[in-house]
Amino acid sequence: MLFTTNIVWADLPSSTSLKAEIPQTTYSYKASNGTTVVLGEVQNDNDVPIGKVVVYVKFMNSDGTNIIESKTGTTLLQVIPPHGTSPFMIYSTQADPSIATVQVNMGPFDSASAKQQALNISPDLLQVSDKLVLSGNVHNNGVQKSLNTTVYLVLYDVFHRIVRIGVSDPINVDSGKDSQFNVTSDLDPKAISYVVVAESDAYQSKSIQNSLKVLPVTKGDVIITNLNGTSYSAVPINSTVKMTSKLNHILNSTQPFVYYIQVKKFNGQVEFIGKYEGIFLGLESQNASVNWTPNSPGSYFVETYVWDYDDVPLEKSEPKISIILVK
Repeated sequence: MLFTTNIVWADLPSSTSLKAEIPQTTYSYKASNGTTVVLGEVQNDNDVPIGKVVVYVKFMNSDGTNIIESKTGTTLLQVIPPHGTSPFMIYSTQADPSIATVQVNMGPFDSASAKQQALNISPDLLQVSDKLVLSGNVHNNGVQKSLNTTVYLVLYDVFHRIVRIGVSDPINVDSGKDSQFNVTSDLDPKAISYVVVAESDAYQSKSIQNSLKVLPVTKGDVIITNLNGTSYSAVPINSTVKMTSKLNHILNSTQPFVYYIQVKKFNGQVEFIGKYEGIFLGLESQNASVNWTPNSPGSYFVETYVWDYDDVPLEKSEPKISIILVK
């Protein structure tokens, strides 16, 4: 991709010179609808807030000789605090496959009135599946109602490029009260960290930054059947059972895996360990199955794990547990 870093000065009546820039971390990708998405940040290099920031984007062919589309956008935050940043996200109007390079230019901006950081974000754990979902509460410490409060989930890669952005639906938060938020983002395997920030008509929050480790596999419950696929209410002794879990690979990459099953008695004694080996070739689901023939009656519980060949977990560390009654 072709990018330009731009620094823009704004001359104020007081002869004070303001400066803002777009760092060389702009990133673009093709959305599922074929449009091109451009992500980046505007850096406020001043001791005062700025706002009404304009960002220009040119969508061009592979060698940059043909401008296919030009677009104007702005930052997601209405007001950028002193020496702070705000992300921007600008889409092409056309789903044109010939768009291959992007040029980003800084436009004009104004000084702005500061927004009090009266919003506190209390996020829950980030949920990872085929999407990233973050829920939590926003608390309003301000004296007035926080109208049109929007929460942004911003994902960064190792080069501190923004690779995805999620935007919540606006909510209103009464003074001194909490309101729940929910924000969803597409998943990008390059993401290693994320930032959460909120802004309303009157207020902003401080940014919250966390590391992000995407585990590429999600797993369903264990289904206990006979070899023909018929479910058991109780397993007859000396009958072979088939224990199956549906595994979902959420990254578009190749991933070998080992699915382990451990059957234990309720006193913790291990009765059986089995495994199924496979490979994911991209975004797909597979059923992993292991057979076991119990030779003594009793109650058992089953734990399942999905690891790679180096015994590194590929899913959440808590095992899925199912109960088996053998008669």
